[in-house]
Amino acid sequence: MKNFSTIHARTPKVYDTHANSWDTNRPRALTERKWLDKFIAVIRPRSEILDVGCGGGDPVARYFIEQGFSVTGIDIANAMIDIAQSRFPTITWVQMDMRALDFGQKFDGIVSWDSFFHLSPEEQRLTLTHFFNHLKPGGAMLLTVGDKEGEVLGQVEGEEVYHSSLDPLEYKRIFSSAGFSEVEYMAQDQQCGLRSILLAYH
Repeated sequence: MKNFSTIHARTPKVYDTHANSWDTNRPRALTERKWLDKFIAVIRPRSEILDVGCGGGDPVARYFIEQGFSVTGIDIANAMIDIAQSRFPTITWVQMDMRALDFGQKFDGIVSWDSFFHLSPEEQRLTLTHFFNHLKPGGAMLLTVGDKEGEVLGQVEGEEVYHSSLDPLEYKRIFSSAGFSEVEYMAQDQQCGLRSILLAYH
């Protein structure tokens, strides 16, 4: 039986260790564009976006930057931040664990693409409160989550990494309770690499 807690604990190290190869192999076809466009359609033009789990900043942060948004990126892996900083030296990149998110500012939009789902269910519930506290009134959030409640394992450069998800209905309850009037969810979007996606806005 797999030890989920051990793999969960070492998942950040996997990304730090394999940052360069992960970044090199990261698809740039922007299959995410449909959802990125949905997200930017519900926030103010050229406003401020926090990219949580930004990796090397390409292609997601790059897309926002090219659309004229002010981007701040955080990632738990120092090596990922180094790549993003070398790629976009004028953008703010910060090594930070999203579970301890603490910025002295709020953002118009928060995106956590292919990163939030590395947290345990309890960590996700807590981290969502941090996200809500960093969002301006009327802001929006875009997350990749799972299609059902539970824990699963994936792979990054041949090493196992941890994933989990709440039940989609629980996500909707959490966001509705936080005052979001619209919570759009799609399980295993075939046009987006079978990702399950949640977009919440006011």
